[in-house]
Amino acid sequence: MRIRDWYFQGWERRETADGKSPLVYTGEYYRPAPGLRPAAPLLAFGLAALYLLVALVPSPGGMWHYAAIPQLLEIIPLIYLILGAVCLLRAGDALTYRDWYASWRRMTHAAAWSLGFTGLMAAVEIAYLVLAPEPPVFSRELPYLAGELACAALSLVLLRFLRKRPCTRSMEGPQKEK
Repeated sequence: MRIRDWYFQGWERRETADGKSPLVYTGEYYRPAPGLRPAAPLLAFGLAALYLLVALVPSPGGMWHYAAIPQLLEIIPLIYLILGAVCLLRAGDALTYRDWYASWRRMTHAAAWSLGFTGLMAAVEIAYLVLAPEPPVFSRELPYLAGELACAALSLVLLRFLRKRPCTRSMEGPQKEK
């Protein structure tokens, strides 16, 4: 399977009487689980906002050179998480394969990566507290550590929420209005 196949999976060109050949979706549809649509984007936006607030906390441990790499890498899953949440909000009741891939699947993978990076950031902060060259000021380090642990916990909650509420396959397309 080629890399871009997911984008065109289920779509095919159909010849019409006037000689045009538009793309028509003929693939399977996916139905979001009940409660997925309002809650998953809310959790995703909450995680992004919490991470940005934690990133603004002044902490020498957060500025340690080992902490910079996971902090920068965490931005990528957050971007994909927000893109997936917006796509889920914009999609109809019946998701095409492209919509399912760009929303539910993207959010699930981004939440897993976010859990890994925020967990690594919390571990680096703990390592800083133990290995700091000079004694750390705990009043500055503990709010940052608590924020990183909260981001990791929220990533885990979002990941479990998405995995418990999958989008199910359905052969029926969206109902056409008459």
